[in-house]
Amino acid sequence: MKYLCLSSLLIFSLLTTTVIAQPTEVILYPSGATISERLIILQGIDSATLRLPHVAIPESLKLGIKGAPQQKITGIEYESVLPDSSDFKELKELISRLEREIAALDDQIQSRTLALNYWKTQQELPLKTLADAREMGKIIRDESALLLQDTTQLRQKKTELTKQLKEARNQLQQKTGNNQRNWRVQVRLAQTTQTNLELTYSYRVHRAGWQSSYSLNALPEQKNIQWAWSAKIMQQTGIDWNGVNLKIATAEPVFTLTPPKIRAWEIREEQSLKMRRNLKVMAMPQKMAMDAVAEAVDAAPMPARVEGQLFDIYDLGRVNIDSGKESRIKIREGHWNAAFTYLTRPLLSEQVFLEATLDLGENFLPLPTGMASIQVDGVHVGQRNFSLHEKQDVTMSFGSDPSITVDVKTDHVAGEKGLLAKKRTYIWKWNIELVNHKNFPVDLKVEDSYPHSGHEKIVLKELFSPPLPTQENGQLIWNMTLPPQGTQNLQYGYQVTYPEGMPVSLGR
Repeated sequence: MKYLCLSSLLIFSLLTTTVIAQPTEVILYPSGATISERLIILQGIDSATLRLPHVAIPESLKLGIKGAPQQKITGIEYESVLPDSSDFKELKELISRLEREIAALDDQIQSRTLALNYWKTQQELPLKTLADAREMGKIIRDESALLLQDTTQLRQKKTELTKQLKEARNQLQQKTGNNQRNWRVQVRLAQTTQTNLELTYSYRVHRAGWQSSYSLNALPEQKNIQWAWSAKIMQQTGIDWNGVNLKIATAEPVFTLTPPKIRAWEIREEQSLKMRRNLKVMAMPQKMAMDAVAEAVDAAPMPARVEGQLFDIYDLGRVNIDSGKESRIKIREGHWNAAFTYLTRPLLSEQVFLEATLDLGENFLPLPTGMASIQVDGVHVGQRNFSLHEKQDVTMSFGSDPSITVDVKTDHVAGEKGLLAKKRTYIWKWNIELVNHKNFPVDLKVEDSYPHSGHEKIVLKELFSPPLPTQENGQLIWNMTLPPQGTQNLQYGYQVTYPEGMPVSLGR
């Protein structure tokens, strides 16, 4: 009977020990993540102990019991504890093994170095005949080649093992360094369990997030843009996510616990000092967000998209994300039909810039801000922040194109006096040569500012030659198509006349 009681106590103590649960689902936000886990509470006990990582936000913990509506959670107690070093036994064993293997490689490399030094000393030995010298030279050459080849392979293997050792030490440091304290959570039930129950819970964590990463490849001759959208995932939680169902949200959730207060409405005379009202965006309720996540489709070849009121959620399926490592997962890719135009403002710069205009319509997909690699015909030309929030008249710039050249020649005549009246004139003239060195025609837009007179006595006269520009919003615009290897010249200018004694700022 005594042994039976001891056995029962042992079983009970095992059932109530701290549980190390593995994440089953992660919703990743740009800054932070919500981790979902589950735990089986065995029959015959009335409490369970959870352990959350040090990056967890305890007050964000949410719990639920599946399949037992009569069972209730009556209490939750939190305790900050140091991590148990026994949890990192495998990681420590890996570090020890790698250290032993690297030490063995050092010994082998040292032995090869000594052997190479031995053969080098043989070259200095006196030999009686030329045949002996040739034979010894062949032996030294062959032996040295084998030793050098072997040493190179050993050093390459050492480099690989050293990298693995560094990663393992970094992981151990993340999990145990700086006396980082985990959270032990004691969950008490209303009554002893009659059957095994499943406890589900979720909590928010720091040190995790994701960023958008894009590749935009302009193909002007094909009149489209190839694009790819990837998620760059970072997690430093100290826990490897193995086989988790990973979802990403395109924006942070905003939860408001209390409704806004109603203010008194008073109609009165407007004061001279006006205060701007801050506009606040209403948050999407958490339940609606979670319901949207639950409806995600797993069978799609690309991550399934669930459209929300404030942000979208993409289901990336089951993945492995190791703590301390950066991962990339492709979300979407495709191509957009685009109208390409080359733009130049020759009096500011002789560069010609490639621009694309998109009308997406049904193909529209909102894309959050992220760093994009900008390419033209597969050649990387730079990178910049990119986002997509509009469906129509979307303009993208793909940098300057040296295969379209601009040559500007200027002719200015300043300060000439009139003969009949005391007046002065200033004349600008420009000759702009545009050359298309491509093997296909291009649509080219040339822009310049149009001057306007700031005084009735300052008279402006146009000196334009065909092709004539149009005027839009104070700008001159030439729209033209340059044929392959084609050239176009623009000639234009102005004459300004003003009283001789009037101080005039010409502005250019």
